Amino acid sequence: MKNLRVFVCLWLMFSVSCENFLDLAPELGITERVVFDDYESVRGYLDRCFDLVVDYTHWNYQDSQRAHPATLSDEAAHTYDIGWIKTVINPGDWLRQPNAMEVGYSTEYVGHFRGKVIPSAFRGIRISNTILERVPDSNISQAEKDKLMGQAYFFRSWFYFEVIRRWGGMPLMKKTFTPDSEQDLERLHYHESTEWLIEGLDHAIGLLPDVWPASKKGRPTKVAAMAVKSMATLYAASPLMRNDIYSTNQYTDYDQEWSERAARYAHDVIHYIETEHTARRLEGEGASGAERDSLYRHIFYHRPNYVSNEGLWYINNTDRDHDHHLAIHYQNSRWSSRPGNWGWGLTTPSQNLVDMYEIINPADGKAYPIDHPSSGYDPQNPYAHRDPRFYNNILPPGHAYGIDAAGDPCYLEPWEGGADYATDWTRSVPTGYFCIKFIPPEAKGWNKAGYNMYNFSCNLIRTTQIYLDYAEAMNEAYGPNNDPLGYGMTAAEAINRIRSRVGMPPVLSQYTADKVSFRHQIRNERAVELMFEFHRWFDLRRWMIAEDVFSDPYPIRGMQVRDLTPEQSDVSQKEFFYEVVPVQTEIRVFHRRHYWYPVAADHTDQLGAFRQNPGW
Repeated sequence: MKNLRVFVCLWLMFSVSCENFLDLAPELGITERVVFDDYESVRGYLDRCFDLVVDYTHWNYQDSQRAHPATLSDEAAHTYDIGWIKTVINPGDWLRQPNAMEVGYSTEYVGHFRGKVIPSAFRGIRISNTILERVPDSNISQAEKDKLMGQAYFFRSWFYFEVIRRWGGMPLMKKTFTPDSEQDLERLHYHESTEWLIEGLDHAIGLLPDVWPASKKGRPTKVAAMAVKSMATLYAASPLMRNDIYSTNQYTDYDQEWSERAARYAHDVIHYIETEHTARRLEGEGASGAERDSLYRHIFYHRPNYVSNEGLWYINNTDRDHDHHLAIHYQNSRWSSRPGNWGWGLTTPSQNLVDMYEIINPADGKAYPIDHPSSGYDPQNPYAHRDPRFYNNILPPGHAYGIDAAGDPCYLEPWEGGADYATDWTRSVPTGYFCIKFIPPEAKGWNKAGYNMYNFSCNLIRTTQIYLDYAEAMNEAYGPNNDPLGYGMTAAEAINRIRSRVGMPPVLSQYTADKVSFRHQIRNERAVELMFEFHRWFDLRRWMIAEDVFSDPYPIRGMQVRDLTPEQSDVSQKEFFYEVVPVQTEIRVFHRRHYWYPVAADHTDQLGAFRQNPGW
């Protein structure tokens, strides 16, 4: 327990400047009541929440300095060696780092793309609470009240979820506290925090529309609130969240009751999409061949639609210099072929990730993990017959993507003597791979027109994720092959639907025999399907497996390529020798205390009863 007065003073440091919008001029007859009796004024105030949602596709989100969040986990390596991920997060030095991305708590830049996630979330909660308190008594119409209240409930729950999945259970933040408030608060268990979050989402679901008019597109909808509810409940079911808030000593199984609820809520989303909101169904399901491949590719860049058909909760960033962000995240200086710092922050997929893409054995048409004796995996022909998503997402060494300025195929050449071989970090490719999942083949770095052919969105939740959430929850609640409540789909069937729509065979029956065996397959499927969509970092932590994944001194691996035919100028005719090696510029220090971020130092310094997270 603690005195709220001190807690509120600290919380207001995070959030109070948002009230600048409500600076009034009573001498001109402008009062707070007048502001809240005008729908457009209140909507403008609420819309500040959009600037507080983290857009991880921006090259400098949270002041990240060119580092994509994939480099937090085992998905990728990163060449830019002075950013927060490389100097603070990956070395495990998280305590008292107010300016660092993710773990920082400085209020500088809040409301700007460089703002840190925690103080931004606190401000979003305060804005939402102000709306929820003032709008019911305003004189605007009931229909307008419902639109505002529905969005406010949604944003409050989303921002609260952003806090608790990093800090753990927190006090309920259901009103706009002031320094004069007199009551006690206590930090709650993660499950209690999630219950309140779900309550808010249920209000949002009852108030939000199915769709917004085209001019309002991008606002949260009913299905967005349902999707956040599904996602948040699956988190609550996970092993980490079963721990007491002051301990991470318990390595447990999933919570049975919460797994059942997560399965039910995911089913509710899927049923709603398939019966009421069919435009959001799995993209490409039922198609085949080139049409299927094209539909899948355009989940990640779109034409002519404004956002992906799979987008449930997203930020549209078509007008935010998306070509600049994509080039900085995924292209080195040769490929971007632009002056200045284009391509300097190269993020390259890891061999760890590449190895998760299965092989389709042409002899029997079945898909196998690469270490399976029937996979036919050849270390010297490592990219043959892989999961089609591999070719959609990753460009391996010696392969071409798009064309260069002369109209010739543009090859990735990270071997000694190759065009992409360099010790200079502005050009090096430390793992040997490029990410092409979000880069159209028409997007030649020196020609913005290739990018501008498409719209882009930062997917926070898309339809495929809900199927993955459903599969994980169903497996933990009932096993891989059971559907006792008649939802119409088992965990195994959900995973196989995701695989089928990209041309992947079903999961081998030997992996669907029991819950534990299938758990690994579900997690592998999440890594492949949600690659670089800012899920893997949270998954490794909520599953409590990050310590194992990062146990080696250099846990991130890459592919070292040796050119066996240096006299051959045609890259397509070259022969190579491949060797998997550790990337020694990449470290990951992760101990038990890193499962939760440290709570902001000014909280624990000044609040005697507000205890720090365990280990910090």
